[in-house]
Amino acid sequence: MLLAIETSGAVCGAAFFENGILKKKKNLILPKNSFSKIFDLIDNVLSGKKPDSMAVDSGPGSFTGIRIGVALTRIYGQFLKIPVIGISSLDCIFYTAMKQSKNSANIFPVVDALRNEVYTAEYRQSERKGAYCIKSIQDLKNTADKNTIFAGWPSIIEKFRDKFHCVEAVPDAETVGLIAAAKMEKGNYYSFDKLLPLYIRLSFAEEKLKKI
Repeated sequence: MLLAIETSGAVCGAAFFENGILKKKKNLILPKNSFSKIFDLIDNVLSGKKPDSMAVDSGPGSFTGIRIGVALTRIYGQFLKIPVIGISSLDCIFYTAMKQSKNSANIFPVVDALRNEVYTAEYRQSERKGAYCIKSIQDLKNTADKNTIFAGWPSIIEKFRDKFHCVEAVPDAETVGLIAAAKMEKGNYYSFDKLLPLYIRLSFAEEKLKKI
């Protein structure tokens, strides 16, 4: 029984799987940093049951949301003594975009990193090529192949529509769970203390402190 949660962006959600089959999910689009709702969503999808594994969207995305999701998953992992796994928001976006795409073109999932930058990675033939990274929107547009597909929230992919085909794809708890279930079946999971957030860069507050 797998519990999956999503708190990396505007979607706050939870999904519950039994034997790899989705049993219940609940996703809400919330105002910025309103992630306390995740506790109610978890209670709703579990309906009194105890998961034997847990997955979380580990980022990149909202620093606050990622911290909450990862910390909560670590707590569940520690006290229930269950394996956990972090799934990148970029993998979630790619997974959703791939199902919508009719060809095998390169897909770049993008997450808004502010400052006219995005978190991204290149995916070809259903696999990620290279590391998760941060790039300026203009640099990405200048270097991407014309057949590239950009995927993500409508507000960020709108900046690529002038030159590229774009697909709306938003991370949610169900997608986190589907990817996690496949990975866990292959033995790709770890103990709670090994679970870390995927930040890629420091938060604005941390950058300011570093300059002091």
